[in-house]
Order: sequence, then structure tokens, then C-alpha cells
Amino acid sequence: MVGGANGKMGSQVCKSIMMEDNLELVAAVDINGVGNLIDDIEIKDASNIKDIFKYLRPDVYVDFTSPDATIRNIKIAIEKGVKNLVIGTTGFSKEQEEEIANLVTGKVTAVISPNFSIGVNVFWRIIEEAAKYLNGYDFEIVEIHHRYKKDSPSGTANKIYNILCNVTGKKVPKYGREGFSERGEEIGIHSVRLGDVVGDHTVFFGGDGERLEVTHRAHSREAFASGVIRSINWLFETKRDEKIYSMTDVLGFFR
Repeated sequence: MVGGANGKMGSQVCKSIMMEDNLELVAAVDINGVGNLIDDIEIKDASNIKDIFKYLRPDVYVDFTSPDATIRNIKIAIEKGVKNLVIGTTGFSKEQEEEIANLVTGKVTAVISPNFSIGVNVFWRIIEEAAKYLNGYDFEIVEIHHRYKKDSPSGTANKIYNILCNVTGKKVPKYGREGFSERGEEIGIHSVRLGDVVGDHTVFFGGDGERLEVTHRAHSREAFASGVIRSINWLFETKRDEKIYSMTDVLGFFR
């Protein structure tokens, strides 16, 4: 079952699930686009999500909605006996992240990630390694997304910022610049919104006499949906503890 099915990411996830022989999309729900078809699946009204969970009892609930809606949907899913979650919503506050952890731990198994792309998860590791050797350089993050994306910076950019802070100890984010002053000991984070860009992220490492740029570009949302499919299958490969996992756990790249 997929929440946020009328959205750009949710609809792609629905289509990808329907292409898998071992998976069945039992419901696509949203507050928008009710009655619209995704292939031959009709989008159901999310205002009835309690009844949908009750009668369909999905093995996995996938959510790409908004922070408040995701938390509400997680509560209902757990109440109705859903045991597995895959959450790709971004824009959570620290308090909301803590609330989700409290809801999930000891009750359900969840894969939660701001980005399900396999390439982005490798990108994060490359950045982590680069920061270890370039500690003392200036760091800047630039992310570009389509005009309809609501949260800024992106969840992926926030993850990059946290990686850099964990490696170097720098804690001050600088969101854009204006005025008249030199650069301080900060990590610059810049969001660009235009056209139909799926998602570009670049990290700049600047030192005296040189600059290193590391970039990931998503050409389509299939890159993210494939990670969602992989996460769903991973949940059933073996018995998992009732807690939050990341894409690093799913991919097993860096153990």
C-alpha cells in the first residue's frame, strides 16, 4: 500500500511495484487525485485510511506524503496491525524524527531514508571519506529540484550537512548569502528550485589553489523507486528487529 500515490514520487513507486512479479499493490491512497488511475489502480481517498488499513491489512505501507501526514499515517498503520514501513517523506523536524523513532521502536520494522537512490547512498559515503582528508577546507552544498518541491533544503542536502558535521565537527549552517562580510567557519547550503529537475546535489570542497566537486544527478525518479523496491524485498529476506533501518542497512555496502 502506498500513501501519497498522486505525487511525483508516490506514483512512480506505485508503477514500479506493479512491475514486480513478487509484489502486489493492494492500494494507492492520497488526499489529491482521488479516483485517478495509476495504470489500472484507482487512487483511494486518504481520509478513509483507517478503513483501508483495516480491510486490506497490507504487509508493507510505503509513505511519500508530508511530515505531519506521515506521522499520522504511521500511527494509524501501527494501530491497524501493519508490521513493515518504508518511509521516504522528507522535511521532518528533529522533534518529529524523535516522535517517529518512539512510534516505531519495539512495534514495527521500518526503512526510513531521505533518498532511496543507490547512487546517492554511495555519494554520501564518498563525501564522508573526502571530508576526512579535506578537513580544513571550505564546504558548500548546492541542491537543485523542480519548482514544486516544498521543503528546502532537501532531505538529501540535510543528510550531507550532517555527514560533514560528523566528520569535521563544524555545526553552523549558512542558508544562502547576502550582505557584506567574509566567509566564516560554516557549511553553506543553497537550494535552487526551477523547472522539472528531478534532483541534483553537489558538494564543493574548496582549499587554497584548488577545488573538488562531487555531484550526483538523478535523471528520473526510477532511481529512487528502485531503492524502495529493494527495501521492501529486504524487509522479508529474514526476520528483522522492530526498529528503524537506513538504506545503508538495506544495501549492506559499508559493513
